[in-house]
Amino acid sequence: MSKANNTPKKGKSKKIIVRNFAILILSVILLIAGMGCVYADQLLGNINFAPDTSTPSQVKTGNLFEPGTASAGTTSAKSGVLGGLYHDDAITNILLLGVDDYQKNDPGRSDSMMLVSVDTRHKKLKLTSFMRDMYVAIPGHTSNKLNTAYHFAGGGVEGAKLAVTTIEANFGTDIDRYVIISNSAFDQIVDNLGGVNMTITAGEAKLINQYSGDSRRNLTAGTFLLSGKQAHYYSRIRMIGDDFERTERQRKVFSSIADKFKSSDLGTIYSALSKTLHLVTTNMTKDEVVGMAGNSLTYLNYPISQNRIPGDNQYTSDTISGVGMVLVPNLEVARKSVADFIFESDLPTKTYGNN
Repeated sequence: MSKANNTPKKGKSKKIIVRNFAILILSVILLIAGMGCVYADQLLGNINFAPDTSTPSQVKTGNLFEPGTASAGTTSAKSGVLGGLYHDDAITNILLLGVDDYQKNDPGRSDSMMLVSVDTRHKKLKLTSFMRDMYVAIPGHTSNKLNTAYHFAGGGVEGAKLAVTTIEANFGTDIDRYVIISNSAFDQIVDNLGGVNMTITAGEAKLINQYSGDSRRNLTAGTFLLSGKQAHYYSRIRMIGDDFERTERQRKVFSSIADKFKSSDLGTIYSALSKTLHLVTTNMTKDEVVGMAGNSLTYLNYPISQNRIPGDNQYTSDTISGVGMVLVPNLEVARKSVADFIFESDLPTKTYGNN
């Protein structure tokens, strides 16, 4: 297997962050519930809560946000190494999976994988984006791109579990919960919000007109109110630039959707969420979501830190037969990057429960 150094273009590393709008959905759920909205229980009732009796790293028992855990602060929170994975009771790690399940009879792949760390020890909200094309070992299967773990297990809850297990096995940090965001949720949320404003180039406009599936094909270079289909295709453009630029477009769409939520009235937000939250599946319990909501104003006001795995100079590029172009991460360096980012100087070193 030949490897060639492949360093991203200068300045790209700062732009490679959140891969889609999944964090927005979680944030809005917390904001609405935290505000004591009369519709909160109805909205939460739309989420598919997946029973999870056999979570991957055997530490996800009880309510993550009950007294004595993350929501209660760090006084009694323990940290340590559990089953070979770094874990801290004061840090809740939630894996958000954006799934491209748009083809009939295809479970899709987790093309967006972002670990949201609610860190009450350091008072931060941390986002770790995992690049989908990383070539990694997938437990029970042959090595492949990271986003295929979800596919190999048939998608849904089992797919999410294998994605969690794969990231834990390769990068050494415990993941507490997952949230799956269906592909079709994107278009519906944007349309229910009345579209999003985006500034596009002539080349991007031409591709959106041709391939988005929207009947309106009058876009040119400039700022336009894009429909769900148009914004969705814009965020997936591959024909202009590389995957780093594609990720930058996704960040721009995310920011525009966030701005739209901020400027929308409660009725519009409620309508958008009530029509789309049924497309969200999680192994968090309803009590855990409510528990997070009770602390939402605190969590959402934490400073946000961002990380990408693999980072600059942490991988090489290669072409694998039967797999295609991949990023081959330096796992030792990548594991350290994940751990240092999430746990900072408080990296757990003892066996869990003995400190």
